Amino acid sequence: MVNIPTGIQGLDELLSGGFPEGRVILVLGGPGTGKTILASQFLYKGIDDYNENGIFVSLDESKHHYYTEMGNFGLNFNKAEEETKFSFIDATRMSRTALLRDQMRGDPSSLRGRQLPIDKLVETIEEKIHQIDAKRVVIDTLATLFHRFPDPFERKTAIVDLVESLSEFGTTAIITTELSHFGSDRSITDEEYMVHGVLIMETLFFQENMTRALHIEKMRGTKVVQKRVPYIIDKNGIEVFPDMRLFQD
Repeated sequence: MVNIPTGIQGLDELLSGGFPEGRVILVLGGPGTGKTILASQFLYKGIDDYNENGIFVSLDESKHHYYTEMGNFGLNFNKAEEETKFSFIDATRMSRTALLRDQMRGDPSSLRGRQLPIDKLVETIEEKIHQIDAKRVVIDTLATLFHRFPDPFERKTAIVDLVESLSEFGTTAIITTELSHFGSDRSITDEEYMVHGVLIMETLFFQENMTRALHIEKMRGTKVVQKRVPYIIDKNGIEVFPDMRLFQD
């Protein structure tokens, strides 16, 4: 198994060099933990440092807003797109179009999983992969998909289709989603069983201190360090500190 570097300072040390090539990784975390930043750094470092083109699929954020936000961390996706090294897929527009079409038909089923046609999304991703020879893909965020597939069976089917398709494409992919409960007593979600790797990002509190912590829950195909380690978010994005204690004395 070949590992591809994430390019994120400190993270590759926990992963024996990087994510297993061609696998699907789920990044779980609460609001403000930096899931989108980490996934975007993975894409941008692939383009900038390893000549691996990338695709970002947004389920809840516009292209303009995403480019502006990531620009704050020195990630110039506009330039990468102009050089045909990056593609942004706005799945929010796909969902709005599908919803409007169903409403015009008076179709009540538009509220039962058909706001986002998963087959069309998969088809669009595959087309973009071939167009720019992409090696890395990010889908942000699965939580939005949950709202559009309220029926549990439809939701699970959509996620299975998405994960299996990404695996078949041969790209190394990150899917982000929200994590509302932390700790050993939390319930493992269906999607955690479907993917090859799971990375969890948390905000921890001890007395009056707060720190961000990251740990790798599982990663098939490579040896990993399974412990909580601190990370920071600054103007350069995310940096992980594998050898530092979570709370300093």
